[in-house]
Amino acid sequence: AMRSALDDAASAARSRISLSSNRATPRGSSIQRMYCACQSCYLFTLILTIVLFVVGMSYAPREPEYNVCANELAWKSIVEGMASLKMSASFDLLVSVYNPNRFEVDLSDGSGQFHHDGEYVGSFDIPEGKVSEKAISDIVVKVTFTPDKWSALSLTSEYYRGNLKFVIGGHSHVKIPKLW
Repeated sequence: AMRSALDDAASAARSRISLSSNRATPRGSSIQRMYCACQSCYLFTLILTIVLFVVGMSYAPREPEYNVCANELAWKSIVEGMASLKMSASFDLLVSVYNPNRFEVDLSDGSGQFHHDGEYVGSFDIPEGKVSEKAISDIVVKVTFTPDKWSALSLTSEYYRGNLKFVIGGHSHVKIPKLW
């Protein structure tokens, strides 16, 4: 009976040892797996953030550059017409637009006004058209000057003095076809 009790005690001790050693192995490996999963999520998030930042910056909108192709002879003839009290003048103005963006832009319903010394002196209409991506597009703008006689004389004198300046305000509807 004594031997049986000793065998039972030894067997119980071995089973406790084996139970505790069985528990230690899974616990260490599950912590290791959880640590690897957290590392993987962190690296995935970091790489995704970097990729989205680079893509976002390459497609971020940039302001277009404008160049108004003004012909001195055309302006001079308009001003001479105003000096002779011809109160209106219409002409076409070529505007070159460089679109540095990676998407095409559609323009529609564009118009605006010219002001000089706070008074309305003319208007312009921008035709419907497309401004190509990463390219220079030319747009012909229809300009009409209709100043009153005192504004016409003021415009003429400032033109000949070399300091004629206008305040220009306008608007146009812009649509980006790739986004819609």
